[in-house]
Amino acid sequence: MDEQATVSITNQFMFNRVMIQKDICKDFLECVLGKQIDDLIYKNAEQAIEPRLDFKSVRLDLFAKTKHEVFDIELQIQQRADIARRYRYYQASIDTASLNKGDEYEDLPTSYIIFVCNHDPFKAGLPVYTIERVCIENNSIPIKDDSHWIALNCKDYAKTKDKHLLSFMEYVFTGKIDKQDKLVKSIASAVDKANKDREWVNKVFSVSTIGEDWEREVRIARKAALKEGEERGLERGRAEAEMRYAELTKLLLSKKRENDLFKASEDPTYREQLFAEFGI
Repeated sequence: MDEQATVSITNQFMFNRVMIQKDICKDFLECVLGKQIDDLIYKNAEQAIEPRLDFKSVRLDLFAKTKHEVFDIELQIQQRADIARRYRYYQASIDTASLNKGDEYEDLPTSYIIFVCNHDPFKAGLPVYTIERVCIENNSIPIKDDSHWIALNCKDYAKTKDKHLLSFMEYVFTGKIDKQDKLVKSIASAVDKANKDREWVNKVFSVSTIGEDWEREVRIARKAALKEGEERGLERGRAEAEMRYAELTKLLLSKKRENDLFKASEDPTYREQLFAEFGI
């Protein structure tokens, strides 16, 4: 890999590493929500910073909270047809984690799930989508469940009326730095600093390459199975394949056999040999 290669803010690991900084995350939330945010407490700081090989697991990317509110910030670079169901899943995860045994439903905190997208997630041309619960028969009835879903369509940043938010979205989509905007300057500075940590950058590229290779193989397998009309069997097989690969990854890393892991990501035959070696 070119030693001068850099990681941008649209990389999941970089985004998390930058947003884990309290001052940046607080400014970002205040920019998006248009209100003051109290001091943040992170629930998964270590997870958000360190590149991990469990890239297929569904987990909250950046989960922070205040005394009365929780925030989940998710970077969504690829267009996904299941984005609404992703909101639903993340909301369930947040709510489950927010209540202890014996708590009342009224103890659920106000929650915000913010998707930062480099595309138009709902294909309606809006720069910002704010999604709230409504009654179909009478949308004037207030449904106060205190959960709020927001999607930023950075592709259409130019349509954003708020200049502060526009600068952030433009930076995400184009990389342009508005030197008059404090949030964008802070993020760009944090990105530059992270890229000077070459050990971390190399690890990001390594993990990302393994993830991309694996996902490509899954897509190929899915197309083949769909062609044969075996979608149900594919879903079952995919889950089993993910579990096998995750177990292999864990074993190889525990034995410090990173080179074998990288080779396995590129060579299916060698991967099968490793599966046989470990009886997976």
